[in-house]
Amino acid sequence: MLAFGYCLFRLWTRDITYGTMTLFLQQRGNLSGAFNSLISIIPGFLNSSISAHRIRELVELPKEVHISKSSDLDAYIQDGFTIQMKDLDFSYIQGKKVITQSEFIAKPGEIVALVGPSGEGKTTMIRLILGLIHPERGQAIILSKDGQEVELNADTRHLFAYVPQGNTILSGTIAENMRVVKEDATDEEIIEALKTACAWDFVEKMPDTINCSIGERGRGFSEGQTQRIAIARAILRNAPILLLDEATSALDVTTERQVLRNIIKQSPNKTCIVTTHRPSVLNMCQRVYRVMETKVCVLDEDEASKMAMDF
Repeated sequence: MLAFGYCLFRLWTRDITYGTMTLFLQQRGNLSGAFNSLISIIPGFLNSSISAHRIRELVELPKEVHISKSSDLDAYIQDGFTIQMKDLDFSYIQGKKVITQSEFIAKPGEIVALVGPSGEGKTTMIRLILGLIHPERGQAIILSKDGQEVELNADTRHLFAYVPQGNTILSGTIAENMRVVKEDATDEEIIEALKTACAWDFVEKMPDTINCSIGERGRGFSEGQTQRIAIARAILRNAPILLLDEATSALDVTTERQVLRNIIKQSPNKTCIVTTHRPSVLNMCQRVYRVMETKVCVLDEDEASKMAMDF
């Protein structure tokens, strides 16, 4: 505006012509554009620096532990596996214990529950079981039927089917969601898994059944329905160990109990570990562990019954 006003004044006093005024304003625009381009280098440089820092953080992450003898366990998949933790300590930040001097065991054919308030370490236990993190002290191992034991690590993770907290349904059909874990699964296998997870009762009523479209994060379905589809997907994976991390929170008590019964009935040697805020299935569990104040301790029958009654 200053440049335009100056040119207008000079034009009014007849010091310049209209053509000179146009050329002046054009050059002013070019100079302004060049200056803006120069200034934009600074935020661009900062963005590049931040991106490079994030990439460097990823590259510098510690490598996952791989134990070559883990592959020997594949011969015992049909017999199932025992998960055991002995005198275990763990902390994310040095000096601040999350789990201390704790014991845990889950055997083939068992349903084992982890209960306790939020933020006390249930999900940490799942991470230890999956070999995503490793104990500072003690052991976290997987045992085969013949007593062969291997520390839980990245190479034992394929023995697990995991249903995490939250919605993990993708956009596509129900069948496409199911085949994420088993690309060559037949329609019959998918339907059988849906039946085991008590999901077939609503899927079969849909016009296209398993070929029915489902939105991102289960849009168009209730939370309980998406949870059952996610559980069915884990069942289709047919891994010897099933981890359900708050995966039945949206199910009613009757359906929750029926799903767990179906899983054990279908695969008697499957090890099933459940974390929950709702101890409505505690009387179905062979053992119940309470995670509280950094301790993982097994509850006796009376304590487990009292906890179920309190809820």
